[in-house]
Amino acid sequence: MASDATAPNSCEITHREITINGRRAFFREAIASGESQGSLILLHGWIGTSSWMFRHVLPELGARYHTIAPDLPGFGRSQTLADAPSIEGYREFVRALADELGIDRFHLVGVSVGATVALDFAHRFPERVLKLVVQGPVWRATDLPRRFRFTYDLLGRIPVITDLIPKTPVKWWFFIRRLDMGRDTRHLSKVDRKQLGRDIMRVPNETLLDVGRELLHIDMTDIARRIIVPTLVMDGSEARMVPATASRELSRLVPGAHWRVVRNAGHNAAIEKPRQFLDAVLPFLSPEPTQTAKKAPRRPRTAAPRTTKAATRKRSPAKAKKAEA
Repeated sequence: MASDATAPNSCEITHREITINGRRAFFREAIASGESQGSLILLHGWIGTSSWMFRHVLPELGARYHTIAPDLPGFGRSQTLADAPSIEGYREFVRALADELGIDRFHLVGVSVGATVALDFAHRFPERVLKLVVQGPVWRATDLPRRFRFTYDLLGRIPVITDLIPKTPVKWWFFIRRLDMGRDTRHLSKVDRKQLGRDIMRVPNETLLDVGRELLHIDMTDIARRIIVPTLVMDGSEARMVPATASRELSRLVPGAHWRVVRNAGHNAAIEKPRQFLDAVLPFLSPEPTQTAKKAPRRPRTAAPRTTKAATRKRSPAKAKKAEA
């Protein structure tokens, strides 16, 4: 266990490893120094990301919630799944991780393909999710860039091409330049862009390719309509990998979902605009204010019945004389 950062009166962030189904799983854990408002699990995206992508928002989230940010299997420092990587496999990994850590119910926040996993998890295990936040989820294949669909369709037809994408600059060119990811990283700092490049080199080709092929046929329309937990859908206004219009449409499918857009951000809003990301997420996750019992309205008093008296109208002396005349 290694310490990442400690903020006074905030939270302590540590790096931990556990074994799940015989495979090593790495995660970052933030524990609030004060009273915690519950548990929160963060799920990172797909190409070039792992739990590091939450480093700008983890301290503030950790100051409020017991926060867990795992490296999904095959990403970062976690070993791959025993079976072929899939959305279902990642969903079951999240369930096993929560069970292993003794976390029964929690808030679930996912970005990109992590949001796809979160959406699937909330549908399959709604009793475990307090509130759901999804940013830029890949929920419908037709929303992916045309070149992405063409490239992965080609890889499916000619599997030998997989061996031609080694862990070299060619891999960076393939995933970043040819799949529209380059334009979705233009707001990143040099440090974050460099880290993203390292993660792309680290992820096994099979993990990137197998999940990519599954995304070619994904359609979570029916799942979205069956979500029963409070949900916030959000995205960057300049997202390219999954356009913000697709996320907006998803928010209309999920019953009662809230919608927020992060201005001047792409597909990696949590890294590009962490303050705006938190400004959208924190109010949504915060506990509902306790409503004080309203006093019953006071019943109006029943007016006592008035006794009508025959009122005799007095005439002025002048009018009386005129009447006599």
